[in-house]
Amino acid sequence: MLLDPDRGAVLGVTFAGPGVTELVQSATFAVAGAIPVQRLWQAVPVFPTLGEVRLGLLEAYRGR
Repeated sequence: MLLDPDRGAVLGVTFAGPGVTELVQSATFAVAGAIPVQRLWQAVPVFPTLGEVRLGLLEAYRGR
């Protein structure tokens, strides 16, 4: 995941492997919509899903 620190928005994301459709769709929305990372926290699922990859990426960003 590539972030623009000035805008706090996602510029691009790369996923590879089987079963990444859910991740690609959500990443497309985040990039195309220039959604600030702070708002993406509201979109993280509350139950275990493949989408938890986003949670790990957001947590890594939070620690910067």
